[in-house]
Amino acid sequence: MAATVVTFAAAGWLGMPSGAADPHPALAEAVNSARAGAPCGAMHYNPKAEHAADIVNRSTHDYMNFTAENIPADDPHPTAIAKDLGIEGTMVMSLQGAGRTETDAIKGVLIEGYQALSDCGYTDYGVSMLYEPESGYSLAVVVMVGP
Repeated sequence: MAATVVTFAAAGWLGMPSGAADPHPALAEAVNSARAGAPCGAMHYNPKAEHAADIVNRSTHDYMNFTAENIPADDPHPTAIAKDLGIEGTMVMSLQGAGRTETDAIKGVLIEGYQALSDCGYTDYGVSMLYEPESGYSLAVVVMVGP
């Protein structure tokens, strides 16, 4: 049931997000810094992974806004979304954070992903940062993918 809902959520977002060329600088830097200590080095920025992150983030944003048609796509392994976007690979992980400031949202991502960010099985990543004005929360998502 959850995979069906996630697939439907992804189906409406097959175009690239408007910020696909420029990932959110502070969130991307936090991911790169967290990964710096891993023996495999930095992950590569992937526009398709950013698109997946944006789909996950927008689904949460819409849910908080009471405009969602489906439940949030908050599965920690959004493989259906990744597959719909043409991302090849068996490893997909979504990390999420929220806070009254972007810094707090980023901290949430880092806390949730403190172990996964150093996993060398993940080779690519994408990020999304949205502000939800009704609640005053910033929402951060990192999607990591690997072969």
